[in-house]
Amino acid sequence: MKHIVKISLLLAAFLAMQGCATHQKFVQKYDSWVGKDINHLIQQIGYPDSTYTLPNQNKVYVYARSRIYSYPSMSMGYGHWPYYHGPYGTFGYGTDVVQKTCKLFLETNQKGIIVKWGSSGNACVSE
Repeated sequence: MKHIVKISLLLAAFLAMQGCATHQKFVQKYDSWVGKDINHLIQQIGYPDSTYTLPNQNKVYVYARSRIYSYPSMSMGYGHWPYYHGPYGTFGYGTDVVQKTCKLFLETNQKGIIVKWGSSGNACVSE
């Protein structure tokens, strides 16, 4: 019973921390960078993971972030074990693993001014 309480508290704390960061805040943050110099953004968040040049000579800066979370999980079930004749209930502990990713794309014109941005992934959030 103590394990169930500990796991429940851990999951509640994890979910509470996730509630502070939102995709809406992420959008607002990078919308505010449109029209500004990419060098100022690089000073704020660091060097990009990669860059490439588009056919129109605009440059794209790519930031990729990935995290893997692992947390304890419980499973309960009802089944039939082939070596024993009769149904039984099962209860077990395990570990769930979740990968969170975010890729940020910032396009700049030839003067280094951010003209647009985009993102992909399941964890593009900001506080």
